[in-house]
Amino acid sequence: MLILGIETATPWGTMALCDNDDIIFEVTIKIAKGGGEYLLATLNQLLQKVGKDIKDIELIVVGTGPGSYTGVRVGMATAQGLATSLNVPIKGINTLRIIAENYRNSSKWIAVAIDARREEVYAALYESTAEGLIEVIVPAAMTVRQFAEQCRAYDRVIICGDAGKNYQQIWNEYPNFAIAPVYGGRPSAVLAIQIIYQNPHYQEGDRVLTPSYLRRVEAEVRLEERLNAGNRGANDH
Repeated sequence: MLILGIETATPWGTMALCDNDDIIFEVTIKIAKGGGEYLLATLNQLLQKVGKDIKDIELIVVGTGPGSYTGVRVGMATAQGLATSLNVPIKGINTLRIIAENYRNSSKWIAVAIDARREEVYAALYESTAEGLIEVIVPAAMTVRQFAEQCRAYDRVIICGDAGKNYQQIWNEYPNFAIAPVYGGRPSAVLAIQIIYQNPHYQEGDRVLTPSYLRRVEAEVRLEERLNAGNRGANDH
């Protein structure tokens, strides 16, 4: 089965093509907001280089976030558009889950934290088992310290994702944390494909995907604040 993977939720945009578990190509580029447009603009050229046609693709896998709102939207919209035009199934997988896969053989407890700015993170905790990773703390938006406190009860937690380095001083206050190397803290389209391919739970088709933003876009929050302020002003009169 020829599977296309797309992940653009973080600055590390990545796209891969696999024939079952055989990697045909993977491209990763660091661009603000995931570089989704650039990656997808090269898709036909890459397919031509490896002797494949876009019509050969049988399944599409896409990261659903959290991360950059723009990156998530671009990646998911493009993946859904391709799936519709090719009439193939599409599978979505949480970006935190993809990152955790980097360390499934390195630690029992794997914490993933993506920097959401202002000492907040998109974070989740996974347990590595013989059957794969199990979600222990569900993906959520919270402060760095809130997540650190939730993980306090677990021994020897490896923390990966860009928030590991960015908030190193805070993690170091908790002796149960070990900060993973930076190079393993980004998602990979190949890993996304492997998770879907190897896990029968994901093998049922799903053409309606939901982005995992975890919190509202900042512009929406500001608009609501302005509207509330306006309503309060009107009520005062």
